[in-house]
Amino acid sequence: MKLFQKKYIWVITSFVLFTGYWVSCTKKDQILTIGETTDKSTELVALKVTAAPTIDGTVDASWADCQKLTTTVTVPDPGNDYFKGYVDNAHTVSMRSMYDGSKIYFLAEWNDANKSFNRDPWYFDPATKTWKEENRKPTFDESGNKIREAFYEDKFAMLWNINNSVTDFNEKGCYATCHTSLDPLTHGGATGRHFTSSPTAFLDMWHWKSVRTGFPSNQVDDQLQNNTEFNLEDGGRHGDPKVSGGYSDNVQSLSVTGGTPGQKANVPKYFVPGSTNYYWVLKSDQVSGTAKLITGVDVNGILSYSGGTIDPNTDVEFQRKGETTGSKCMPSVCDVAPFVGDRGDIDAKAIFTGNGWILEFSRSLTTPSGVAGNSDVQFDITSDYVFGIAVFDNAAIAHAINSRFTLKFAK
Repeated sequence: MKLFQKKYIWVITSFVLFTGYWVSCTKKDQILTIGETTDKSTELVALKVTAAPTIDGTVDASWADCQKLTTTVTVPDPGNDYFKGYVDNAHTVSMRSMYDGSKIYFLAEWNDANKSFNRDPWYFDPATKTWKEENRKPTFDESGNKIREAFYEDKFAMLWNINNSVTDFNEKGCYATCHTSLDPLTHGGATGRHFTSSPTAFLDMWHWKSVRTGFPSNQVDDQLQNNTEFNLEDGGRHGDPKVSGGYSDNVQSLSVTGGTPGQKANVPKYFVPGSTNYYWVLKSDQVSGTAKLITGVDVNGILSYSGGTIDPNTDVEFQRKGETTGSKCMPSVCDVAPFVGDRGDIDAKAIFTGNGWILEFSRSLTTPSGVAGNSDVQFDITSDYVFGIAVFDNAAIAHAINSRFTLKFAK
C-alpha cells in the first residue's frame, strides 16, 4: 500500500510539474495572468492598472504591486580605448512597469554616488587668454594615470527592436548594431558607431539626458537607430522628427577685437548674468532677454554683450578651480525647450536621492511613429518585447549595459 501511495504521489507530482512547464512555454507572446511564474532575472512584467501613476519621480504606492526586475549593468571593453576610464564600472538597476488602456509606464532606479550635471562647461584659461570647454572624457597622463575626471551628464537609455527588424538583436542585444573597428577614411570619420546592417532594420532608442532633456524639459529623448552611418556625430543614431524644441551647442565663433587680421575664437553664445552653478540656458530665457547674447571678444578674452562686459581675468569664478570649475562657468547647451512632435513622445521626471536616481517615464502604447512607421516600437499587449538598458555615469559614450530582457504584459 505504501509503495502504491508513493508511486501515485510521484505520478501526480510529475504531471503537475510537466503541466506547469508546458503552460509556461505555450504562454509566450500572450498576456500573463497575475501570479503566473516569470523569470524575474530577465523578464519585466507590466501590471495592468486603471489609475495611472503620477510621473513625478517619487515611488508612490501604485508601484508596490508591480514585479521588480533587478539586474547589474557593467561597462564593457569594446577595445581601442573607447571606454577608457570607465571599463568594469557597474550599477544595480531595478525596473518596474504598468500600463492602462492608452499608455505604458516605467520606473527605473539605479545607484550613483554623484549627480553629474556639469556637462563640458566653458571656462577661461588666463594663461592663454582663451575660452575653453572642459573635456567630456577623463584626462590621463603619459603613463595612463587618470589626472582629471570627465565633465558630463548622467544618462539612462533603453533599446527596442522595432517589428523584430534587427534580426540578431534578440540574441546579441546592443552589440547587434555596435561597430567599433571602423576605418575612419571609409566611414565618414567615425571609428566607433551604432548603425544597423539593413535599410529595413530599426531600433527605437529612448535616451534620457539629465541636462539636455531630463531636468529642464521633463522628457526622454525619443530617437532611433538605422543604417545611415555616414554621420560624423552620431553614425546611425538619429532623433525622431520634431516640430520644435530640443537643444543646441552653446558655442559661436567671433572675430577677436585687437587680434591679428582674420583671427577668430570660439566662445559661449549665451549666458545668464548673475547666475552661478547653472547647466543649461533655456530658450524661454533667451526670448525674454534673461539670457544675454554674447556679441564680442577681445584679445584678452573679455566678452561683450548688450548691457556690459565680462572680464574673466579678474573674476576667477569664470576660471578652473582645482578639480572643478568656477561657479560662473557657462553651460555647454542653449536653446533648451521641450520637444514638440514625435521626438517628444516620452514624458519623464527624475529625482536624485543622494545615492542614486529615480526615473519615472511614460509613453503611449502606440504612436504616429514618425517616418514610414519606423521611428517607434508599437506595443501590442498580446506580444512580448525584447529590450536592453544602459546607464551613463558622468559619461558621453561609455555606458554600463545589460541586454536581452523581455517585457511582458499581465492582465
